[in-house]
Amino acid sequence: MKNILVIFVNSVLRNKLMILLTLAAATVACFIFRIGSSGSDNTAAEEDKITVGLVDYDGEISDNLKNYLEDTLGMRTSENDYDSLSKDLIDRKISAIIEVPVGFYESAARKEIKKLRITTLGDYENAAFIEVYLDTYMQGISVISQAANGDEQMFSEMLNSEKLPNEVISSEANLMVDSREKTTSAYSSAVGFIMMMLSAITLIISKQILDDRQLGTFDRMRCSSMKSPEYILGISLFGVICTTMLNLIFTVFVFVTSEGLAIPFGMAFFTTEMFMLFLVGISIMFGLCIKSQMTLMTVGVGFACIGSMLGGAWFPISENLGAVSGVAKIFPQYWTMNLLRNYHPNSGFEFLPNISVLVLATVLVFLISAVIFTRKKT
Repeated sequence: MKNILVIFVNSVLRNKLMILLTLAAATVACFIFRIGSSGSDNTAAEEDKITVGLVDYDGEISDNLKNYLEDTLGMRTSENDYDSLSKDLIDRKISAIIEVPVGFYESAARKEIKKLRITTLGDYENAAFIEVYLDTYMQGISVISQAANGDEQMFSEMLNSEKLPNEVISSEANLMVDSREKTTSAYSSAVGFIMMMLSAITLIISKQILDDRQLGTFDRMRCSSMKSPEYILGISLFGVICTTMLNLIFTVFVFVTSEGLAIPFGMAFFTTEMFMLFLVGISIMFGLCIKSQMTLMTVGVGFACIGSMLGGAWFPISENLGAVSGVAKIFPQYWTMNLLRNYHPNSGFEFLPNISVLVLATVLVFLISAVIFTRKKT
C-alpha cells in the first residue's frame, strides 16, 4: 500500500496539467450539453419544417400515416423508393425514413401488429421526436386493432375516422415528448466530446511512464522490491480519480439542469466510467510499449481522433455501413455510444453485451500492462 501511495503522490505532483485539463474538459462538456439541450426546446416550434421519407410496401396504410404526419403533426412527407430516400437522408433533405412492411394492414386487422421501421442518422435533434410520435402512432393502431377484434371492416372504419387514432395519438405524443427525449441528443454530443478529449488527456499518463523509462527511473524500480501491480495501481489510481472527477461533475450537472435522460443516470454514469477506466489502462499500456515521444503522440492522437470517429462518438455507426460497422466494433467507443444512444428501460435493448465488452476490454489492457511490466522486470 505504501508503494502505491508513493506512486500516486508522485503522479499528482508531476501531472498537475492533467488535473487542470480534466476540469476544463468537464466545463466544456457541461457547456455543450447546456447549449444543446436549450436549443432543443425550439424543435417543437420547427416541426412544420420536418420532412420524413415514407416507403409503403403494404399499400394500405400510407394514406392514414401521411394524414397523421402531415395534418396532426405538421410535417412533410416524401414517398419514394428506399434507395432514393437514403440519398436524401444522407444529404439531410429528410430527417428520417419510415418503412411500412408488407402485410401490415391485414396483420393489424387480425390483432397481429407488425413494427414500422424507422431509419435516422441519429444526429438530428428532431429524430427523437419522430421516433416518439411513431411509437404513439403504433399505440393508436394497437387500440383500434383490439377494439375491432379481428373485424377488418370495423378496423378500416375506425382507422379512417377523424378521432381515431389521430386524436388519441397526438395527446399521448404531447405527453411523451418531454425533456428526457430532448436532452438525449445533447447528452450524446457532450459524451462524444468527453471521449475524444480524455483519449488525448490520458496520454499524459503514458508520457509519465515513458519519461520514467527514458530517465532510468523505471530501471531502478525494476530492481527494487516494488511489485508490478503496485506500480500499475499507483498510476491507475491517479488516472481513475481524474477521470471519475470529470464524469461526476458532468453527470451531476446533467442531473441538476435537466429533468432526466432516456437512459437512467446510474446506467449512464457506469457506462462512461467503464470507458474512462479503459482509457487509463490503455494509456499505461502505451507508456510501457512505445519507445519514443513522437511515436506515442502519433499513436495516441490517432486513437483519440480516428477511434472516436470510427467508434461513433460524433454520429451513430449504422449496421448498413458494412465493413465500416465491423471495424467500428473494435473500438470501445462504439459499445459505449451504442448503449448510451439506444438503451431505454422499455425499449428491449440488450445492454449486457455492451457492458461485457467494456469490462473485458478494460481488464485486458490492465492485464497486458501488468504482464509487460513483469517481463521487463525479469
